[in-house]
Amino acid sequence: MCLIHLVKYLEYSKIDKQGRIVIPSRIRRLIGVEGEVEVLMRVEGGKIIVEPVSKDLEKRVEEWVKTVLNMRVEPFSEEVEETWKWMSEDYVKRKLGLLS
Repeated sequence: MCLIHLVKYLEYSKIDKQGRIVIPSRIRRLIGVEGEVEVLMRVEGGKIIVEPVSKDLEKRVEEWVKTVLNMRVEPFSEEVEETWKWMSEDYVKRKLGLLS
């Protein structure tokens, strides 16, 4: 499959001596970018991916992280009785190859 068939819109731009790129207005409109916007840039293989950053999303993630970090949860905080309701422990170990 030809890569050009996957592209919805293609337009050339240049990188100036200071490393700046002008994103054409049609592309900015297509992705909903207006005015001054913060972006996230990452490299995937030989490609540079530029994504607009949602301030609202950043704020929600920060709040979620604070909430999780403030939780006082201990893993395996309760004792669990080892029970085998419908098969024996030896049978399970044999099936898993843990018994010779």
